[in-house]
Amino acid sequence: MNAQKKVYIASRFDRKLKVAELYELFKKVGYEVAVDWTVHKPIKPYEENIIPAWQYSVEDMKGIIDCDLFILLTDKEGTGIYAELGAAIFSNLEHGKPKIYVIGDYTSNCMFYFHPSVNRRKTIDEVIDELAKV
Repeated sequence: MNAQKKVYIASRFDRKLKVAELYELFKKVGYEVAVDWTVHKPIKPYEENIIPAWQYSVEDMKGIIDCDLFILLTDKEGTGIYAELGAAIFSNLEHGKPKIYVIGDYTSNCMFYFHPSVNRRKTIDEVIDELAKV
């Protein structure tokens, strides 16, 4: 029996409602959520919330390493998304997964968006169409 494929979606924390919607969409097409960080509480400033920062960072990195599909929603800003992308690229190089997509209007803002293991797309619909063909 094949294990259900897992998805991880990286985005800025203030876009968590959009990510939650996308998680529901991916569940409908057969994916399991690797880590649902949208249920995390806001913890900035991190120095005042060391334990949850530690827990969330460990949990999220494990989710990225365990996922089959990694999606990053681009934004003008953001910091954590780059750490998540780096982990996804490393995992892809070491283990052949996850399949990585960078989506949105800012797919040229970061040098690592051009890494050979990264697929740049404008919309989530493009990704779903591609995955349906596989």
